Amino acid sequence: MKVDTPLVPQGSILVIDTMSSPKKAPRKKPRDMTADELMKEINKLNSLLQDKLKIERDTEEEEYQALLRKMVGRRIRITLEGDPLFGQEAVITGPRGDSKSPMYWWFRLDSTGEKKYKARTSFKLLPRQDASSEEA
Repeated sequence: MKVDTPLVPQGSILVIDTMSSPKKAPRKKPRDMTADELMKEINKLNSLLQDKLKIERDTEEEEYQALLRKMVGRRIRITLEGDPLFGQEAVITGPRGDSKSPMYWWFRLDSTGEKKYKARTSFKLLPRQDASSEEA
């Protein structure tokens, strides 16, 4: 039985690529496409873009909700020196504004019950109390 093999000059190495994927047909350039082909391509790309944007929006919203869970209800101590509220403790009630990465947070002072806001750099998060109450 005779097997057809490609002719390879003696001393050369024959490399057979078994891992390559089947070649796709070359993509037409937009100027060579018909109006219908262009519309189909645009719709396909638009659909891909919408899917990607939805994934990004969902991820951003999940991160924002996780930040809210971390911050709202946490006790803080005001650390801004020279501030009349310096050293007072409060409880964070929520972000100030609509930003998905808020810099300012609303809080309620323990001493007076007043609601104020400060920049994230003006206070320090205190350790969670639920962990210490479980150990006691």
